[in-house]
Amino acid sequence: MLCDACPLECRADRALGPGTCGAGDRFEVSTIQLHHWEEPPVSGTRGSGTVFFSHCNLSCRFCQNYTISQLGTGRPMSAAELEAAILDLVAAGAHNVNLVTPTQYT
Repeated sequence: MLCDACPLECRADRALGPGTCGAGDRFEVSTIQLHHWEEPPVSGTRGSGTVFFSHCNLSCRFCQNYTISQLGTGRPMSAAELEAAILDLVAAGAHNVNLVTPTQYT
């Protein structure tokens, strides 16, 4: 399958190697945690269940998550592992689930 998940439409075969954004054919996740530092309407009183995906299809000059988005800090996860981790956040009382930079995995 040739990648056209984002506006870059790099057409990479991510089963053979990463696309322009750096993402391969598996989810890569830097951090999964209850995040209490978002605005209260987002995080509520229990925290936002935040999933920081590695890589990004943008190259923002002042990106606050540069090591995650551009250097690919993180670990590969299967869909089943990601689902289990998200369900753990919900079980821990997450106010919501916040997927950070997921475009390259849609």
